[in-house]
Amino acid sequence: MANGKTHIIAGGIAGLSIALLDQGEKSEFAHHPIIAATVGAFSGKLPDILEPATSPHHRQFCHSLVVLGSIVYCLKEAYDWRPEDTGGKFLRGMALTIGGGYISHLLLDSTTPMGLPVVGKV
Repeated sequence: MANGKTHIIAGGIAGLSIALLDQGEKSEFAHHPIIAATVGAFSGKLPDILEPATSPHHRQFCHSLVVLGSIVYCLKEAYDWRPEDTGGKFLRGMALTIGGGYISHLLLDSTTPMGLPVVGKV
């Protein structure tokens, strides 16, 4: 079962992978390997920051299949976006990195016996 450290490592790997493999409109800052890995690591832990494991509301909406699908859709839109200015390139890079880290968390949680709820626990 994935723990906090595993989520941080997986998010960091996701962020680094995006920085190295994204061939779209690159931002010098957002696509810097160290920055992307750090942002990805934070994002890999983000669902548990929003819904801590110590809370009775853990694995509610922020850990759901609806959120996973929404983030995948947003990542596709960000990946296809071709901004012309530096600010847009930065936002595109951050969206990809944050989304990749968040998805890494949800994918790891989906492999546990509890899995992911569709919308949240009832």
